[in-house]
Amino acid sequence: MINNFKDFHMPRYDEIPDIDLYMDQLLSYIDKVLSPLSITHQEKFLTTSMVNNYVKQGLLPPTVKKRYSREHVARLIEICIAKQVHSITEISRLLDVQNALFDIETAYNYICTELENVLKSTFSNMPLPEDSAITTQDARLLVRDTTIAFAYKLYIHHLCDTLYEQHVNKNI
Repeated sequence: MINNFKDFHMPRYDEIPDIDLYMDQLLSYIDKVLSPLSITHQEKFLTTSMVNNYVKQGLLPPTVKKRYSREHVARLIEICIAKQVHSITEISRLLDVQNALFDIETAYNYICTELENVLKSTFSNMPLPEDSAITTQDARLLVRDTTIAFAYKLYIHHLCDTLYEQHVNKNI
């Protein structure tokens, strides 16, 4: 399983397309970025309805002429990861803390780094590297613990699928 994640790379803020995207382009881009992290291949990380609801709930700023900016894309990737382990209310609070402490680029890039580190550590049973973030301990832990919870959930699902194929499915 480590092979799935040892070279996994989350696009950093400056790697996200610098052109505004229409909804179908947005969904396609985020699906491409997050598909390696899919827990169930049937469930989508993001749908049109979800995006519209996130705007209505204030998790995302409104679009300009129905086009989504780099900031929208980064925020949606954060939401897609966080929603695997948090409720929408909790995500809203996490984003409020993030907005109070950091600009979107800094926060998003930190989440990407933490997620990559945590996935490598979780799937290889290697120690988690020290965190180099310059922030408060509590704010750092919000990100690290969310990514750890997500990585363990992903790991458990992959392990269960593997064991099912090895021990149950072969007997059917």
